[in-house]
Amino acid sequence: MRTVAHLVSPYLFRTGSWIHTQLLHARDFRPIVLTQALDHPEAFPFSPVHCVTDSLGGWARARNRWLTFSGRFDPPLYLPRLRGERALLLHAHLGWEGARALAVARAARLPLVTSFYGRDASRQARRVWWRRRYRKLFAAGDAFLVEGPALGARLVSLGCPSEKVRVVHLGIDLSTIPFRERRPGPDGEVEILVSSSLRPKKGVAAAVAAFAAASQGHPRCRLRILGDGPERKSVEAAVARHGLADRVILEGYVPYGRHLAALDRAHLFLAASRTAPDGDGEGGAPVALIEAQAAGLPVVSTRHDDIPEVVADGESGLLSDEFDDERLARNLASLLSLPETWPAIGRRGRERIAAGWDARAQAARTAAIYEEILSR
Repeated sequence: MRTVAHLVSPYLFRTGSWIHTQLLHARDFRPIVLTQALDHPEAFPFSPVHCVTDSLGGWARARNRWLTFSGRFDPPLYLPRLRGERALLLHAHLGWEGARALAVARAARLPLVTSFYGRDASRQARRVWWRRRYRKLFAAGDAFLVEGPALGARLVSLGCPSEKVRVVHLGIDLSTIPFRERRPGPDGEVEILVSSSLRPKKGVAAAVAAFAAASQGHPRCRLRILGDGPERKSVEAAVARHGLADRVILEGYVPYGRHLAALDRAHLFLAASRTAPDGDGEGGAPVALIEAQAAGLPVVSTRHDDIPEVVADGESGLLSDEFDDERLARNLASLLSLPETWPAIGRRGRERIAAGWDARAQAARTAAIYEEILSR
């Protein structure tokens, strides 16, 4: 079987389940991973994974760090693995990985596909130096995969030729996410779930405020927050400010299996995504929003980046404009007041995700792009 080398560093950051899913469901091509560092490999089992820096000594390791910092990978670290595995194509995950891999693609004389996901096209692209690197990547790279049209338009605005942009949704394994119709518990208990890193672009403090406003009159309603990050203190402050210490559960980071279990247990899903002050954004849409709809959860979110591509407003959830936190709270209150609508909303969400975000179907789209490039 023909081989595609996937470049992602490190392999794999702990929120990278969506990259792992792509590897596990690859179609028609054998995937291998080449990485600069190993991080949480036990959480994302896959083989083969080649850490190209494993054999480097002190001086060579320092030189490699300098090259990576300067925006390029050292081809001699990659070429023996690529030749040994007989790779036919490189697929870099995240824009900065693609920019750094350009020298490797040239040295190996292999086509290069790069997937952009969010921060790589937003906050990173604010820096002049990275915009220059991206322009070189856009000129030389063969294809650029994005989650939806909003992220695709952003790449074009950065100088990517529109004909090189391909929309491939981030697929999920539907077999791992059971569908369940949602109804309040026997005593009226309702759990609203937020599952994300605690970063400005996630708007978790705003989600707490929306919960505080929407849950008035719903004493059996609680908010569970999974995730950690630099905004934790501001989220804790929001909980304290609204007097919600007994109704908000801050669990911190949890393994992916516990995230899935929380999806199964919850009744509604809340994601207050927005553009951060430093320009960071979702780029596409949070994978957790895709998973929540697959599980049958009605969702409340925002019209940020490609979220409207994922959530059908008024059908599988309710959307508000970015930073319109009053509307966000009203949308949440609306769902809380109409629990009889939850099963139908959940069914529409599951059907939507099954039709457009199934991992196997999206893997087939990616394989077709590989075929197109290799046939040139």
